[in-house]
Amino acid sequence: MVNGVIERMLLLAAVVFFAEEVVDGKSSTVLTEKELLVEAKLNLINKPAVKSIQSEDGDIIDCVDVYKQPAFDHPQLKRHTIQMRPSDEHFGRRDVASSRSSVRMPAQVWQRSGSCPSGTVPVLRVQEHHLLNAPSITNYGRKPWKGITKHEVRVANQTVAAGVEGLHAFGVLVGSGFNYIGAKASINIWNPYMESDDEFTSGQIWLTNGEYNNSDSIEVGWMVNPSVFGDRRARLFVYWTADSGKTTGCFNLLCAGFVQTSSEIALGGSFSAVSIYDGPQYEFSVNVWMDLDNGRWWLMYGDDVTVGYWPASLFRGLSKTATLVVFGGDVYSPRMKQSPHTATAMGSGSFSSEHFGRAAFIGKPRIKDYSGEYKYPYPFGTLSTQTSCYSAENYADILWTEPLFYYGGPGRSNPYCQ
Repeated sequence: MVNGVIERMLLLAAVVFFAEEVVDGKSSTVLTEKELLVEAKLNLINKPAVKSIQSEDGDIIDCVDVYKQPAFDHPQLKRHTIQMRPSDEHFGRRDVASSRSSVRMPAQVWQRSGSCPSGTVPVLRVQEHHLLNAPSITNYGRKPWKGITKHEVRVANQTVAAGVEGLHAFGVLVGSGFNYIGAKASINIWNPYMESDDEFTSGQIWLTNGEYNNSDSIEVGWMVNPSVFGDRRARLFVYWTADSGKTTGCFNLLCAGFVQTSSEIALGGSFSAVSIYDGPQYEFSVNVWMDLDNGRWWLMYGDDVTVGYWPASLFRGLSKTATLVVFGGDVYSPRMKQSPHTATAMGSGSFSSEHFGRAAFIGKPRIKDYSGEYKYPYPFGTLSTQTSCYSAENYADILWTEPLFYYGGPGRSNPYCQ
């Protein structure tokens, strides 16, 4: 919150400064208020680069000194000592095999054009068009706050209160009933249809702790989000909040918080390939677990890339444990509760009942408790908040084998979706 106040003051100062120049006739170019805000925001959010990489997809990746990354703008991290590797790294390397032998893991597009040197981290540069496409420049990089709705999910012999963000639809697998210190899965990648640039759709993992309407949350997965990334490509993302998104948190490195340590993976980077209906399937594995020595939540990508961590000081409940782990899909739309319903798709755009090669899936979902072992989430329940638009199903091709969790749907393209 302190960061937000400082940022607004700096943005206001920039507007006043440039406006005075125009009034006094010292500038030959008259800038609109929005252009002034964009310029000030770009100066705040982008850090000096040791090296910059022009990616073939239009992205620019800045290789930023690891000690000068955005995380250290956070008031609680000013004197933070960066930890380059997790204390219990061996726990992050178990059972990360692909969901099926035919499923492949793509590279990030920017990696074809170069690499960042040791001692730097790859940061997706925010460009002018990103901000001009955003509904709010001041709140760029945050989720739109539309309140939280309580949904009750039946998990084994208990009912769990899950918070569903306003104007969101979910198709998810929910694990609850214990204290969790880790979660991981293989996430099938798609590039679903988007009806409007002010919407987003994702496939992901959530770890949360707290009341359904005021909780800590960590999220990891792929996302199509034009208002943040300026296009409709599927991209790797992370997200955090300490109050259900009311005043804290953001995507990727768009605010101070997540501490990146890897020079290999760019948060927000697009994928070189996505799954095709009845065609090749692609996925990536992610693992989020707590370092019990200091309460930091580490992110591992693929088999062995430790991307970075969320410091314990960002959170309240999550500084100790997660109480809810969720796997699946999310669609946000300002028109979610209007008629007609949005046609933005979840997952592949196919209902979960179409199964492998057609519906999006989460493979090998695992939770980690204080035993230190990764386990299939049990007890668990499935939840679809708009069943005529999007669905969720745990399904195994062969009886008594581990299922894949399928989710998704076409939105309004299904005539029964209202």
